[in-house]
Amino acid sequence: MGFIDDEIEKLRLRCIGCGKCSNYCPSLKHGGCDPMEIMMGNDDDVLECISCGNCSKICRRSDPFRVMQDLICLRREMHLPQHFHETGLVVPMEGHPSREELNTEWDEDGDVCIMPGCIAKAKYPFLEHAAAMAVKAVGGRCSELKGFKCCTHPIPFRELLGTERRAYKQDTGRAAGDKKIVTLCGGCSEELIEGDVDAIHIIPYLHERIDSLPRFENGPRVAIQPGCSAWEFRKEMTAIIEAMGCKPMGNKMGCCGKNVRVSEPLMEEREAECAGADYVIVACPMCFQKYDSYPDGVPVLHIAELVAMAAGDDSTLKYHRN
Repeated sequence: MGFIDDEIEKLRLRCIGCGKCSNYCPSLKHGGCDPMEIMMGNDDDVLECISCGNCSKICRRSDPFRVMQDLICLRREMHLPQHFHETGLVVPMEGHPSREELNTEWDEDGDVCIMPGCIAKAKYPFLEHAAAMAVKAVGGRCSELKGFKCCTHPIPFRELLGTERRAYKQDTGRAAGDKKIVTLCGGCSEELIEGDVDAIHIIPYLHERIDSLPRFENGPRVAIQPGCSAWEFRKEMTAIIEAMGCKPMGNKMGCCGKNVRVSEPLMEEREAECAGADYVIVACPMCFQKYDSYPDGVPVLHIAELVAMAAGDDSTLKYHRN
């Protein structure tokens, strides 16, 4: 994979060592990685990267996020797993009762397709049902996205050339036909749009239809945690929640830490910030996984579930751990 080394070198040469990426890194303050150090050539702590992408969002000269993804791919000798070639997902498919128990009524002539992403499809299929209910609640018609493949955001795809990753994205676009793809994960929508696929994250999709949102008679008090992949939509997410009659508690927002060592202190921060809420509302399946599995944590809802619940469908809540 020599082309990865070449990409890393080109991106490092563009770095001027200003340190902005370090200031925006949630991992660093908990003893994780320092993106500027990694851009300078010291990649000892690269495995502490939480893959939030904040470093590249603030950097206008280079792409530290890509450098760290490439380095992690090389360090761990990561390759696309066999089950990806069998299912199109990089996460192994798990058995879940909601696959059989929830009867999602798809509209084959719908104007949008739901793309749940690997984590939701493999581990939390009820989130796909909630998304379908949320789309219907605002007057949309949705169909199942059959035959989709992973968006190519996960690290194992770094072993592929850009043209190969683009081909996978285009496959997903063709599976949707002439319909727009609505995603449950900001990483999915970002990658698909980068591949010229007509896609939108569920937050801006709902925000465009804010006047059609269902309302609670006495809405719950909620904490808002869009997650790093949907961070750019935090204002729209807040507006959606307020439009439904919920009561945002004004908590600080941050990253769940995904599955690296610093995830524990990061989740401690998030839970402390969300204490006192009836629910913490997320917009990312990975965030859902972290909050739902946190011992004695604040109950979590994906934003699609909140909209479905306001419309009278709370059928997915029984599958939550918290």
